[in-house]
Amino acid sequence: MHLASFVTAIRWIAIAATTLVQSVVVSLLVTSRGDLAGVIAALGIALQAFLLAGYHHLAVRATYRIAELAKDLAVADTDPVTGLSVRRVAERHLFDAAGTDVTVALIDVDGMHDINTAHTHDGGDLYLAAVAERLLHAAEPGDLVARLGGDEFVVVTPRDPQALAWSLAAAVAPPVTIDGTTRPMRVSIGICRTPGGDPHTALGRADRAMYTAKRRGSGIEHYDPVRDGEPLSHGVRPAVRRRARRATRHTADNA
Repeated sequence: MHLASFVTAIRWIAIAATTLVQSVVVSLLVTSRGDLAGVIAALGIALQAFLLAGYHHLAVRATYRIAELAKDLAVADTDPVTGLSVRRVAERHLFDAAGTDVTVALIDVDGMHDINTAHTHDGGDLYLAAVAERLLHAAEPGDLVARLGGDEFVVVTPRDPQALAWSLAAAVAPPVTIDGTTRPMRVSIGICRTPGGDPHTALGRADRAMYTAKRRGSGIEHYDPVRDGEPLSHGVRPAVRRRARRATRHTADNA
């Protein structure tokens, strides 16, 4: 038994014992005067006090446990490097947005391998945190900014695609300084609007547009069905597969 549980049990026993002792004392006092009805009333009051103490104890424990669970959930839903929401939160947000008009932007950081090589992974984390800060600066109330994993982020907003593109372009324009070295912030961004459709489809299309931007050397691209085609699957899986392919190529190159 944990110390906290042991202390709680002792407190509960003390409350119960005190209530019972008080009821016995009251009963004896009343009995000495030969009042049977008074004895029954006293025992009833003692029982009510006992039950109320128990309910209070359970309510306090339940409230404390709920607060602990809420704190654990908040930690689990937050990326430790950037402080942004994690992929799971983004997927819930997209599910809730089904049937509404939203704009989805998929952001992929360019050159992370070079940054990690030059500044170690700690420097890479600082760079990712800087990207997250810029994305939050471009966001408005009601927008979702999340890290999907690795070097990929997502922004979901009800705003017009062009308005979002301008905000993101302005946010990532200034360079970032890591360990005294100033580096340009290079990202590839794909943007797609879903007019009352499936936001996961929009995410897949934004992924296609982002890949077009990456082939062109970074920048922002809006989804073009003629140029980009339809995604092979919805959601973030194409991006995950791409990261796996990049990791495989990197391993082969260093072999």
